[in-house]
Amino acid sequence: MLYGIISDIHSNLEALTSVLKQLKNVDKIICLGDVVGYGPNPNECVEEIRQLKIPTIAGNHDRAVTKDLVTTWFNANAKAAVKWTQQVITLENLEYLKNLPEVIVEDKFEIVHGSLRSPLEEYITNISEAIPTFDLMTQPLCFIGHTHRPMFIGLKNDGNFDGRTLKDNEEVFVGDYEKVIINVGSVGQPRDRDPRASYGAYNSKTKIFSLHRVAYDIVKVQKKMKAVNLPQFLIDRLAAGR
Repeated sequence: MLYGIISDIHSNLEALTSVLKQLKNVDKIICLGDVVGYGPNPNECVEEIRQLKIPTIAGNHDRAVTKDLVTTWFNANAKAAVKWTQQVITLENLEYLKNLPEVIVEDKFEIVHGSLRSPLEEYITNISEAIPTFDLMTQPLCFIGHTHRPMFIGLKNDGNFDGRTLKDNEEVFVGDYEKVIINVGSVGQPRDRDPRASYGAYNSKTKIFSLHRVAYDIVKVQKKMKAVNLPQFLIDRLAAGR
């Protein structure tokens, strides 16, 4: 089966629309959380995910908007976006976010937003941070988001590790490893100096994952953000991919 793997949409409808067009021929799309936060179209993004019946897990911003996660560790810009989102999100969409699971096991892979040790809060950016999740994995492959930076870390059969950041059209053969953690990057707010929306494709038959980027209308999103007075820093960072 061919899967489309998306994460960290962050209320960016233009980016989501561009990615979904690229994934129109996959068998199934999976979302790794943070549908809302930062961007100007929380309701539209949630409704698109709901309409397409995309299996989705909770991210930290999703839980912050539903007030099920404290935001004391959020920076001021993130807090401002959460507060604005809380003011505009519909009750129906709020209830949807509130009921999202934190972990899903699919076709010999599992998905979580941050890590299996701390699904909503922990970041995995290196091997040492990945080890607790490797220990908790029940499947040979785990997809994560949260950092907004595409990468993979693989546990080899000899006990050593491999890993690297992933660029556009790079592939990972999951079959080369005992266990693999893959971050698919962010649809709506990439932070790896590439402003294009990031997403992944995974073929469960060939065990090949590929990372992809697609351009979208960033200026349109920035104008929407400015119109609703979202923080200028969040507006500027979209074009920089940081």
